[in-house]
Amino acid sequence: TVSVTIGFTLSTFSSDIVQSFAFSGLISTLFTTLPPVYYPITYIPLPFRYLAYLSPTTYAAEIAQSTTGFLQLSTVELIFAWVILIGITLTLALIAVKKARWREV
Repeated sequence: TVSVTIGFTLSTFSSDIVQSFAFSGLISTLFTTLPPVYYPITYIPLPFRYLAYLSPTTYAAEIAQSTTGFLQLSTVELIFAWVILIGITLTLALIAVKKARWREV
């Protein structure tokens, strides 16, 4: 849902499809490669680990990795990840509704 709200908001601000492709390449790199989506967060050195938590995909990855047993999270950490992810999703949805440019085709 986070990606849908980000994609919807960015699509309303881009003037053509080529500009949208540039956004999607940058966004996908920032949300999948840098945060620990394909590896556990414990692989990131501690001083840089806090930067990974700036991305909403970190919380989604931690939830998925905890569910599959790849990463051990306490119940409090799991609830915290869900709360942050839902909060980010609701915030981005609100921004998308308020700031989107509606166009008539």
